[in-house]
Amino acid sequence: MVTAQTRYSSSESLRMGRLIGLGLLLTAAVIAMVTIPELRSELAGEGTEGTLTVSSCEAHTKTHYGTHRRSTELQFSCTGNWTAQHGEASYRNAEVDTSSRFETGSKIPVVQADDSFEQPQDRDPGDDAAVLALCVAMLAAGTYCLLTGFGSRNGPDFTTSWQRLPTPTVTGPLVGGLFTLGVLAALVCAFAL
Repeated sequence: MVTAQTRYSSSESLRMGRLIGLGLLLTAAVIAMVTIPELRSELAGEGTEGTLTVSSCEAHTKTHYGTHRRSTELQFSCTGNWTAQHGEASYRNAEVDTSSRFETGSKIPVVQADDSFEQPQDRDPGDDAAVLALCVAMLAAGTYCLLTGFGSRNGPDFTTSWQRLPTPTVTGPLVGGLFTLGVLAALVCAFAL
């Protein structure tokens, strides 16, 4: 029993756990910085509406992995000339992902947002909101690892690290609640929005 406690209190394993926590915090911050502008754009309905005149469509498959099976979805990438609705701008060889194949010469509504082109129905803020909610959960997990050194091989187990939290009766429920809230919000955003 004494050897296990000395093993858990070794400074190297605590340092590794803290590095893992720092890595989680930095990863969550970078992902959030990339996702927030896109989510803001989708919620505000920003982007330039226009029309894509299709010159070609190519099929490709997208694989989804579930808990019990793998499924494959057929998708298309259509390329053509895009013109803004009010004639402000136009692009040659603009590419947009679609769920169906369009004939050459077809005109389809496409929104230009930043440097990408999307169909209006594909601008779904639910996925980006779910990613941000997962970032909240990652921030909570990273904070926990940073404060306690949890997460490294041969490091302290969950119960031991919980006791290492500064004022565990306050910090523990705060970090745990934030993690739970992030995971639940991610599930709701992914499936309900």
